[in-house]
Amino acid sequence: MSIKKKFQAKLAEIGSELEDHFDELKSEIERRFGPRKNDGEVFRALPAPAGLMMPLGDALAARRSERNFSNEPLPDPLLANLLYAADGINRSNGKRTTPSAFNWRETEIYVLKPNGIWRWVPERNGLIFCSPDDIRGETYLVEMPLAALPPVILVYVTNFERTQDLVMKLASVIVDKAKRSDWTEERLEEARVRSTHIDVGLKMQAVALAAAAMKLASVPRTGFLAEELGKKLHLKPTETVAAVQSVGYPAKSMFDHIF
Repeated sequence: MSIKKKFQAKLAEIGSELEDHFDELKSEIERRFGPRKNDGEVFRALPAPAGLMMPLGDALAARRSERNFSNEPLPDPLLANLLYAADGINRSNGKRTTPSAFNWRETEIYVLKPNGIWRWVPERNGLIFCSPDDIRGETYLVEMPLAALPPVILVYVTNFERTQDLVMKLASVIVDKAKRSDWTEERLEEARVRSTHIDVGLKMQAVALAAAAMKLASVPRTGFLAEELGKKLHLKPTETVAAVQSVGYPAKSMFDHIF
């Protein structure tokens, strides 16, 4: 077989794998949230991410946590840039814009908007529809008026099933064989959890810098009830909400969200 034909066959294989993965994801979403009304509601493709031309030094200088947002909707091109910064595919081998330990890719991103719950699908650069429920208020400990809520809230969910790969199994064997006081299953588990926290932190910083480059307001938050939010997202026992991040246009005044 020629190199060209081998390459075409490999592309077809990758495409088939992605299609299978997407079909599995659609089925999983339906099991969790219930069947969709029609297939047109299932997936929303986002524009290709546009170049963010602000120099890194300027973006770092502009980055700040802002908690006052306009209720103006966030256009899809800007949302696409944010999600690409957090967890976009930037290489032909499927690897991402932000790293994860052992390439676990264990962080899943849900996007909460006024029109419902969506889940980021990096392989397709788009969002899969989950539910029409507006649960943005569930990400706050105190009740917030609807008009004061940011237009987009990103929810970072850790899927611990993805951290139980061959590498971790080998590490467990090493722990059993080593019999050293500083190598214990508890410390191995702590390192695994710490790695997932680092992954989420990197994604939130990438979003914060992208937001600064686009003159958007953003703030990472942990002031929510993870268990209650997890129920609204119908998470499995092996999944947990690690953090949320509010994003939108900054409020121009204290009355900005009213008008």
